[in-house]
Order: sequence, then structure tokens, then C-alpha cells
Amino acid sequence: MTDSIHSERITFHDAIETMEVDFSSMTFADVAEVDAIYDEIDRRLTATGQRWFFLVLYTDCVIAPEAWDRFAERGKSANINHGRGSVRVDARAQTREAIRQSAGRESFRSNIYDTRDQALLALGEMRKRQREQASGADEVFLRVENVSLRFGGVKAITDISFEIKRGEISAIIGPNGAGKSSMLNVINGVYHPQEGTITFLGNVRQQMRPHEAATHGIARTFQNIALFKGMSVLDNIMTGRNLKMKSNMLQQAFWFGPAQREELEHRAKVEEIIDFLEIQHIRKTPVGRLPYGLQKRVDLARALAMEPELLLLDEPMAGMNVEEKQDMCRFILDVNDQFGTTVLLIEHDMGVVMDLSNFVVVLDYGKKIAEGTPDEVRADPNVISAYLGASH
Repeated sequence: MTDSIHSERITFHDAIETMEVDFSSMTFADVAEVDAIYDEIDRRLTATGQRWFFLVLYTDCVIAPEAWDRFAERGKSANINHGRGSVRVDARAQTREAIRQSAGRESFRSNIYDTRDQALLALGEMRKRQREQASGADEVFLRVENVSLRFGGVKAITDISFEIKRGEISAIIGPNGAGKSSMLNVINGVYHPQEGTITFLGNVRQQMRPHEAATHGIARTFQNIALFKGMSVLDNIMTGRNLKMKSNMLQQAFWFGPAQREELEHRAKVEEIIDFLEIQHIRKTPVGRLPYGLQKRVDLARALAMEPELLLLDEPMAGMNVEEKQDMCRFILDVNDQFGTTVLLIEHDMGVVMDLSNFVVVLDYGKKIAEGTPDEVRADPNVISAYLGASH
């Protein structure tokens, strides 16, 4: 296929800052065919001298197994070098699954939609969030200042300070007993620090109760799963909507009028989350019967049902196998991208942390020893010594 024919499949929509690539009815049988079109894509993108959103059409596109790794590699490279966000449309079931698996392994956002209109709507939301983040770059989303927490004579956290930016994925790492979970518990009001303040969305406080944190838009999952084991997946997720229910007890007891309409609206929202996390097949299953990895996913679903501004994840991948970790990585990225949710997570898998996070805070024995981008933290000698291990 000639470069001119490849070029016809690439369209720039300046008004919406989007490059559209049409892979419809194409067959990529080998690496050479992948490189041919991506060489043209890279050439056109480089010539513009700017970054674009990507809209990629996959209708009846066939990617041979031997070409898939190269296809994923070139697509990821284009996104890193020239992209601001991608959406994909109408991929075949086999291609869709391959994209999702690759998204989990390589920690990028899959963002697959059934129609072009759905994809354009998602692109519009991405553009809106990026503009809001740019305009609010100087606004503090979450600031922890000089926080110290003690249990009797035991110092769990000592003089910790850091800031989290809106719309980013941040991580707290450190050895066992470093104070990571205690820090999350301070942020969402489970623990009350003796010293320091926390600023969230402009509100400065020293402490608050968990229900107040939830009301202000902070949701979390737990290291030890805290679900209602005898209730179905659907009912567990519905508990995340409690704060948004306004009907009084009498209306709910007789389930009429506003209470009936309200519950149906909340159930519709829950069904969207169930579809998003791909747990339709277990929606009526009691949670206690589910394997550990799926229970973790239900725990995430319940937190998302609150529609939080800040999502706290306490070791979301603990105890999972490789495939389950890949799925969870993809879901966290998609939550951040599609919902615009700011994420703060604790995770011991350093590969996951470095791939997912924009910003990392490192704790050791309750003290902060480093903070910065994943690359900065990875190279910090204090981190290497305390967390990754040092050669002697």
C-alpha cells in the first residue's frame, strides 16, 4: 500500500485538536505493514509540531497475532511522543481483547467505544478536563502539611508534608510499617493526627469524621476487603450510593413516588459501573462466593459508586495473579481518564507504581524520605537503600 493511500486514512480536525486514523477494513499481516502506516502517522504528527487527541477507527480491522506486538508498540510510542489521549472505536472482539490485555501489561488506557459518537463525546470530556486542570494548575487539590500521628508512645507518622494535583495518579510507597495505610486513614478521617493540617479542595482541617470525608468527595478501598459477604454484588455497590439518596425512611419503606424514582436512577448508575468494570456476569452473585480478585473489583466498584473527587486505594492489587493485576491497572487508568478522578494509591508492586503514577511519595519508619516523579524516586539513593535494597 502506498504512502498516499496511507495518508488518506489520516485526518486532522483542528477545531477539536484531534487526529483521526481510519484502520477500517485494513489487514495487518506482518510487521512491515504495521510500520508502513505508523511511519506515515509519525511523519504527519511530527510535521504539525504539536500534540493531538487520537480517534482510531477499527471497523473490520484484522491484526494478525504475529503483528500485534509491533502494532501495540508503535501505537504506544505515538501516544507518548505526540498524544494527549486516545479513544478507539468498533474493534472486533478479538482485537478489543488484545487491546485490553496490552493496556493492562503496558499500563495505558484502553478507551474502547462502540460508536464514533460515543468516542467523540469521551474526547470532549478529556479536552474539558485537561483545560480545567491547566486553568487550576496553581490550585491545591490535596495538601498534607506537617502531619504527625501517635498511638501512645508509638510514632506512626512524623511531620509528613506533600501535595497531590487534581487529575493525577499518585502513589505512597515504603516498606511494611512505614505508615502508608495510616496516612490514608488520616486523609479520610479514620485517624485524627495530633499535629498538622490537611487541605482538600480549599478547606483546611486538622481532622474530620469518615462520613464527612465521604460527603466532601473522598472514597477509598481497603487493604482487607470490607464488603457485605452475604449480599449480592449489585447490592454491595448500591451501598456506595447511600449518601446520594434523599428520600425519607417512610418513602423508602413503602417504595413509592420519589423513593422509587430515586432508587431506579441509582441502580442505573450502578449498572454503568458494573459494565465499566466488566462484572456483569456476577452482578447477582453473593460476594462471599467470589474469588479474591473479583472481590477487589467489587470493592473498587462500591467506591466508584460514590462518584468521588479523590479515590484512595489501599493495596488494590495485593494477592492478585498477573492477569488480575493487569486488569486492575487498566481499570485504574480508565477511572482516572474517563471519570477524571484523582487517585492516591498504596501498592507494593514497584513495577505497577512506576508505570501508573505521575507522582510518588516514599515513607520509611513514618517519615518522608523522598518524593517526585517515578524516575526521580527510582534514582534516589535513600529510596534505593530503604526500599529497593542497596548493594554492599
